[in-house]
Order: sequence, then structure tokens, then C-alpha cells
Amino acid sequence: MSDTAPAAAPWEAPLPDEEQRLVDTVAAHPTLDNVGALADLLAQLPPQMSLWLDEHHREDREHRLQQQVLAVTPRIIGVHSSEGPAGPTMEAALELGMVHIPCNSSPDERAALAVRRDLLPSDIYARAEQRIESGQFPAGLGSLASLLREIAGHVVAATEWMDRDHPDAEALHAEADQINQAGIRLGELAKTIKQEDCG
Repeated sequence: MSDTAPAAAPWEAPLPDEEQRLVDTVAAHPTLDNVGALADLLAQLPPQMSLWLDEHHREDREHRLQQQVLAVTPRIIGVHSSEGPAGPTMEAALELGMVHIPCNSSPDERAALAVRRDLLPSDIYARAEQRIESGQFPAGLGSLASLLREIAGHVVAATEWMDRDHPDAEALHAEADQINQAGIRLGELAKTIKQEDCG
């Protein structure tokens, strides 16, 4: 196992010739539908190249209400190699991820969506974290507000497994209401804070 850590983002152009060749090779395989497709791609890449997995499924939020399928997508990323005498260096690595793609999309539309690098995680907490870390503070707060309301719903759902007259059921409903109200207040704050106010 190589002593490397993933960089914060895919490699940006302009790239050295070899790295650009790797990017172009992977770009010709926007989705990997089966083991054969993966094997074909791997055969075109250096065997010593490190392999990474994107920890999140990603989606275009505009398509979230449509029926979707998950597609495996490859991309070339830069990773930090071990520090040497000249300091840390970057090397190319292959990352496999998964993207939500609408079922009724055409092959070209699927390919275009698969190669996008601006897609947010489908997990609401990870989405909030990424937005805040990238400086999208109001949008991040909005995601956190949605998360609080979602948590409140789960707390209420937990009471469905309890006797209605159980003394803790009422307490759980009260806690859920407080969490939901916090989510509502945070959502309102997210609407009043402007991106340009965040520095």
C-alpha cells in the first residue's frame, strides 16, 4: 500500500503529457457498467497506479425527484506522495465513484453527468460539510437545516415502536419538536445570510 493521501480536488489543466494522457484515457470511459469495462480501462493504465474510492455517492440536485440508477464512474485525481528531500509531490491515481443518473436520460446525457466534478454528495450531512468547507456558507446552513428536520422525523418515527401511553413517548415527541424548530430557525437564517457577507 502506497503512503499517499488524496488531494482536495481532481488534477487541473495544464497537466504534464503523461498525466494528460491518463486523464484522456479515463475520460473515454465515463461509466463502467460491468467488470469487463473496468478490466478494459485498467489494462490501459499503469499497474502501479494507486486506486481510491470516493466515499460519497454524488448527484445533481435538480434530478433528485426523478427515478435514478447508480453508475460507477472513474476519474484521475492527484494524490500527495510521501515527502522526500524536495518535499511532497503529486502523483496521478484512479478514483472510482458512484453518480445518481436519471433512468430516462440518453447515453450522451449519462456520460455528461458522469464526468461532472461539481456534483455534491447525496448524503445530506456530507453535502452540508462540503458546502461549508468550500465557502458556500448559506447553502451549507440550508443543508444543515434540512438535516435537523430529517433527524426530528426519525425521532418521531422511533416512537411508533413504543406504546402510545409510554411516558417516554411524549418526551421524545417534545425533543423532536425542538429539533424541528431548530431546523426551521436555521433554515430562515440561511435565507437571510448573503454569500458576499461570508468573507
